Parts: sequence; structure tokens; C-alpha cells
Amino acid sequence: MTPLADQDDLTLGPMSLRPSTCELAHPAGVETVEPQVMRVLLALARQPGRVLSRDSIVDQAWGGRPVSEDAINRVLSRIRRLSTVSGAFRLSTVRKVGYRLDLVAAEGRTIPGAPGADIAAFATRRRMGLIVTLLTLVAALSAGGAILLARLIPDPSAARQSVAQGPSVSLNLSAQDPIDAAATGALDRQIRETLSHMQGLRLITGRATASAPTDLIVEGVVGHGDQRPVIDLTLSDGRSGVRIWSARFDGRATDDPTAEERAISAVARFLAVRLGDGLAGQAAAREPLDPEVDRLVVRARRSYAASNEARHQRNWPLSVRLAQSADADAAKALTIEPNSAGALMVRYQVDNGPQYPRPNETQAEFQSRLKRAAGYLSRAVAADPDNPEVLVAAGEDYRQSLRWGDAQRLLERAIAIDPNSPDANTWYAYHLGLMGRCEEGLKHARVAAGLAPGDTWRQLAIPRLLHCAGHRAEAGDVYRALQVRDPGNVFLLREIYLMRLGERNAQALRNLAAFTRDDLWRGAPPPPVAAMIIRTEAGADALEGRPQAFLRLTDADRTLYAAAPPDARKFGRTQGDAWFVLALEYAEAGASDRALEALREAVDRGSLYLPWALPYGPTEFPPSVSGTPAYLALWKSSPGLADLMKRRAEAARKPE
Repeated sequence: MTPLADQDDLTLGPMSLRPSTCELAHPAGVETVEPQVMRVLLALARQPGRVLSRDSIVDQAWGGRPVSEDAINRVLSRIRRLSTVSGAFRLSTVRKVGYRLDLVAAEGRTIPGAPGADIAAFATRRRMGLIVTLLTLVAALSAGGAILLARLIPDPSAARQSVAQGPSVSLNLSAQDPIDAAATGALDRQIRETLSHMQGLRLITGRATASAPTDLIVEGVVGHGDQRPVIDLTLSDGRSGVRIWSARFDGRATDDPTAEERAISAVARFLAVRLGDGLAGQAAAREPLDPEVDRLVVRARRSYAASNEARHQRNWPLSVRLAQSADADAAKALTIEPNSAGALMVRYQVDNGPQYPRPNETQAEFQSRLKRAAGYLSRAVAADPDNPEVLVAAGEDYRQSLRWGDAQRLLERAIAIDPNSPDANTWYAYHLGLMGRCEEGLKHARVAAGLAPGDTWRQLAIPRLLHCAGHRAEAGDVYRALQVRDPGNVFLLREIYLMRLGERNAQALRNLAAFTRDDLWRGAPPPPVAAMIIRTEAGADALEGRPQAFLRLTDADRTLYAAAPPDARKFGRTQGDAWFVLALEYAEAGASDRALEALREAVDRGSLYLPWALPYGPTEFPPSVSGTPAYLALWKSSPGLADLMKRRAEAARKPE
């Protein structure tokens, strides 16, 4: 399937398709569409007037790979909306046969749609149609016919309404007391500024009324308590009056982030989830970046990426120094432009990881760091709610709360806004893998890896998703290539070890140990690598029925995790992930009770580290664990986990 970026524009009568920019140009304007919608549009528009079966559409637009009925219906529904908005074509359903795209002339009749048809010619025909209509009107009036002009000549405001895109939203804030009027006005301006940057949303300047309703209404009351703002907000359906969402933001509880920042961020997040990847209309214009701010943010991002690489190499001092350098550059950028979303996101990333106390960090310092991170993210959402990096971070917040649908909508929106975002593609790939949609996730993993070829962490997504999709041999080849490129990366070595352990492939574990020790390190690996080689060989012994050495290693880790202070945890992994790995190791060693105990600990700490080992995965926990009532009950222990299992089960029933 030819990439959209490499496909030529296609002009058909009144409309023009621009695959490289995912745009549909028509007499009323230009629409930006998501890539899959463009692929289906191209398939239909290349053969206007001809009925295409669903199988033919899937073959042309999805490359023939299996795809769910919901996915096809969703794309066709969006194309129907485009037909209404543009007025340039009709999408017809031929029952039990397929779908047909017909071009539409100004008078509403279909016209031939051969490639290369001239838009200017269509405009001429449209003008002729208007002249005929006017002549008919004059004749009718002269004959005394009771013809209402309003019925024949469209209301210009109605025409503008048909061109306008996305749901409309009005904002109605009021002050609890006169003393709160200034704060109310400031908050109103800030929310409007944020919402004006959200593509696909129509912000109405006036108040909604019964005669002029809006799709959504944000209402609120701004008050105060102990000289701190207290903000109550609600979001309602403007047509039915049904309340959709409400929240209180009490400035007396915390001032970092402020009540105002949390309120603005919450409204933007909720509307972003509701909009999803709907991007009708053009993105809002923005002021150009200050060159110095841009330079500082770029340098800060590079330092942060290098800090992550040093962390994966277990070089904690270097990682800390680079993170501090990134934070310092971001702080300088914010002194110049306080609302720089890029700088705010760097500071968020620096403060947000890891999700457990750092070495020599007290519990109070740890909590303060996470609070600062939340403040930076809230400010970034308010500053640039359509920034893909911001949407990804907000989606990760939802994921940690097991709100899978909300997380997915934000990730889909991030990719729709910027299909070439490495962050959006990487995290969406991992999200899809967790949902059991591994083949679909693999495509995004490949995009992310291609955009950042030097980033080992992004490259890791490819073999992870390959393994998740059941392509074990190919996953092993990619892992080995990465290992050759970066032989000292113990995190990478552990990934390969876990995959082979989960496959219960003792010989593959022995081959991994020998390759690492003899081929990569010529018999003299550094201590961290040597320790992983010992563990790999012990794992192979356990799979062959000799688990004693392996259990000694896992028992030692269990004692460490249970008794050691947080800053003594294993380097580079969250506490929950460490327990998840321990659960898999115990399970493969035959210690089912200890495996279940470790797995419960991992899930309680929010870890779902190895999606391929979860229910419906290609290498689920062995039957001695997965067949127990306690294991089955674990995945029903919360609504979020039950929802996840439902999604994974549905994905398993619908091969991609």
C-alpha cells in the first residue's frame, strides 16, 4: 500500500483530494481528515459512480489486513459527514452490495467524476444554475405566485452554519459575590483562550439561549474561601440540558497547581476526550515562537532524551546531571515565555519520573516532585491543548487511572493532529498492545522507530509488539540487532530474557546467554551483564526442571523488594514492574503461590508490565497460575481491570 505522502493529488469535479496533507478541498473550504478516512476516500473517488464492496475497500484502504466492522463503519460515517459539510459528493449505500461515491453539482444532481475534471468548469455550471434559479424566481413573482424569497434564497447565516465544523460550546461563568467578579472575568478569558486553540471545537462568544442553543454548555460559579478561589464547573448537553460532567476546584486544598489551572486543564481534557480525533476545520493561528525560547526548548529536550538513555545504561550520575541541565534550560525558557508548552512539558517529564522516590529523596520530597509535575502538565494543557506531547501525557494520566477509553481518545487525537509525532505513535503503540490490538500497534511502533532511529527505547517498541502479535522469531531477530548495537544495555538484555522465559524456551535462553557472553563480550562481560547471564542460565535450568538456583535468585529479590527502603529499589524500573517480573519468574519456576502473591502486588501498584503475559496474550502465565480461581478473580477486582479484560477478549475474537 503506497504511503499517503507519496500519492499524487486527485481532482474530481468540485473537490480535490490531497493525500500528502490529508486535505479535502471543495468550493466551501478545506477539510483536514485523518489518514484512514483519506485512504477510503481515495479508494471510492478513484472510481466515482462505481459500487465498491466492503472487501474491496478493505483491500485498497487497509492493505487487505483484517479490520473490525466498527472501524470500517466509523470511517464511512466520517465520510458521510464530509459529504454533508462539503456538498461536493454523496456516499450511497447499495444494500448487500457496497458503497458508491457520486459527485454533486450545484443544483444537487450527481455529475460524472472522471479524474481531472475541472473545478473552474464546475463553478461556471454553478453560476449558470443560480442564474436559472433567479430567472425562475422573477417569472414566478411576475405571475403573482406566492413564493417566499426566504425559501428560495438560502439564509447566509445558515450557509455559514453548514460550513462551520465540530460541536459548538458556550461558556457561562458567574461570580458568587461582587468581590469575585475580577477573578471570574480572568478565568473566563483564560478558558476561552485555551478552547480557541482546540481544533474541531466551535467556541461561541455569546451565551446559549433557547432560540440559539449550542451543543455543549460550560457553566460555572467562581467564589472564594479563606481568600482562595473555589470554582464549581459543569458541562451540559445544550440540546437536552443533561449534565455530562461536573467538578469543584478548591484553592484551599492546594496552590500547585492552582485552582484556576486545574479548572482550565480539566475542561480542556474533557472536551479533548469528547472530540477525540475529530479535527474538522483549521487549527487556530498562533504567534511565532521566540527564537531563544525555541532554542532552549530544543536543547532541553535533547538533554532529557540523553538522560533517559543514560538511565537505561544504569549511569545514574550522568542521568541526573543531564536531567538537571534539561530542567535548567526549560526554566530559562519559561522566564521568557511563561506559557511555553514545550518548556512546561520538559519540566513535567523531569519531575514526573520515576514514579517512586529517587536515591536519597525523602517521601515528602517525592510527593512534592509529583505535585510539581502535575502543575506543569495542567499549565501545558491550558497553554496548548492540541499539542500532541501534552495530549500523550494527559492520556498517560488516564491510563494510570485505568480509564482506557479516555486515554485512547487522547492518543488518537494526538496522532490525528500530528501523524509524525514520535511520542504519540510510541505511546499509542503500547496502548494498543495492552488492549490486545498488537498488529495495529506494530504499525505505530514502526512509525515511531523510523522517526527516531537513534532512540533505543523507541526501537524497543517494535520487538515488543512483534512478540505481542505472536511473531516470536521476527521479534527475536530485531532484539538481537538492537543488542549488537547496544551490548551494554541491561534493560534491553532483560527484555529478551523475559520474552524467552515467557515462551518457556530453555534452549533460546541458553543461546542468549552464550551469545551475550561469548560473541558480544568475548568472555568478559561487565558485572551487570554478567549478573543477567547468570540469571538467564538459571531460568533455563528452571524450565528444564531444576529450579533451585533460580528460586534462590527470585527469593533474594523478593526479600529486597519487601524490606528495602524505596530508594534501594532496582535501578530503572518502577516498583510495580519489578513485582510483575518476579511473578513471571516464580510462575516459570513452578512456585505458583509466590507467583500469585507477586502478581497481586504488581497489579496493586498499577503495573501491567508485560501485556503478552496477561489473559488473552500469546504467552500468558502458565496454567499452574492462570488456571487458578485467584488469578481469574484478580482481573475482576476493579472496574478498570474488568474493562481491560473485556477489551482484550474482544480483540482476541476479532483477529486484526
